[in-house]
Amino acid sequence: MRAVMPRYSEERKAAVLNKLLPPMNRTVVSVSAEEGISDVDLPPVT
Repeated sequence: MRAVMPRYSEERKAAVLNKLLPPMNRTVVSVSAEEGISDVDLPPVT
């Protein structure tokens, strides 16, 4: 049986990414916990 990956709208992706970038600079772990998204699914931000 195959796992079904959730689909996220472009708006949701942008909103989550904005939390990772300045001026918020949140950690991937904190954003993933808040949004209910696996931290593996979020891009590393350097």
